[in-house]
Amino acid sequence: MASGIWLLIAASILISAMVGGAIYYFLRPKPSPPKVVAVEPELAPGVEVSFTGTVQARHIVLVPAPIEGTLENVDIEVGHEVSEGQLLARIKNTSLEASKTAAMETKETAQSRVNNLESALIAARLEASRASAEASRARLEFERTEKLALRQQMLLREGATARLVYEKAQKDFQGASADYDAMRSSARMEQDRVESLVRDLESARKNLEAASTQLEAAAADLTGADVLSPADGILTGTRAKAGDEVTMDIPDLFQIGVDPGQLQVAIDPDPRVRAKLKTGLPALVQVLELSKDAIEGELKLSEDGKVLVEFNTTDPFLKPGLSAIVKIKLP
Repeated sequence: MASGIWLLIAASILISAMVGGAIYYFLRPKPSPPKVVAVEPELAPGVEVSFTGTVQARHIVLVPAPIEGTLENVDIEVGHEVSEGQLLARIKNTSLEASKTAAMETKETAQSRVNNLESALIAARLEASRASAEASRARLEFERTEKLALRQQMLLREGATARLVYEKAQKDFQGASADYDAMRSSARMEQDRVESLVRDLESARKNLEAASTQLEAAAADLTGADVLSPADGILTGTRAKAGDEVTMDIPDLFQIGVDPGQLQVAIDPDPRVRAKLKTGLPALVQVLELSKDAIEGELKLSEDGKVLVEFNTTDPFLKPGLSAIVKIKLP
């Protein structure tokens, strides 16, 4: 009986130990996984590193927006060649267009007045000439009848002419005098009208000249809305597309690469590689689209932190925008 009790106690102790061991196993702290330390490859001298990039023009001419407005059309695409003075785009400015329209209307009104005054002056001069001729004829008739009247008056005093003849001479003289006065007055009026029209025409021509100057200025302002290429080269970039609003604060509305034989490729090495690079290192540039021999170039670290590979070429097909692979041997 006693031995059975001891067996029961031993079994209980064994079960308790097993349960406790199981609880400890599941609740014990898990060991941290081993850390994997990346081993950086050694960048030994002579190791060749490669980069991809895009061919760029080394020298860029910036074309600013000459006026503010809407970029109405773009006549050239990025990557195409341009020549000096070539139209790149036009900028629509409603205010300038309204000014030109108003200037045109003002000039048309001024021109119409000048035309009307010129026609009126021609007619007035013809009328003045006719009136002057009539006055001259009236003056001759006046002088003739005056002489006859004076002669008949003298003959009447001497009794050498009949009174009826004398009275007729006096009547003719009075009629000729009245006609002469009327013709002289008419000729004077016509001449005054001519002089007045001359003054009006002179003033109208001055107004027309001022309107023409204003129209030329408005047209020049609109001509300034034409964006022209300042040099021969290749259009490498633009800040806006047709329909976009532009302002005069945009200094690089268009970018034109000049000196086509002087190019470069911008690369972006990681800090470990960049730390080994320095200006003047030789490099090779392989242009993928051309699949030609690599071109010798030279590394340049710019002041703004860019890493550039500059090279020269005489190949007319090698232009900005092409893809390139750059290879550099580390010093």
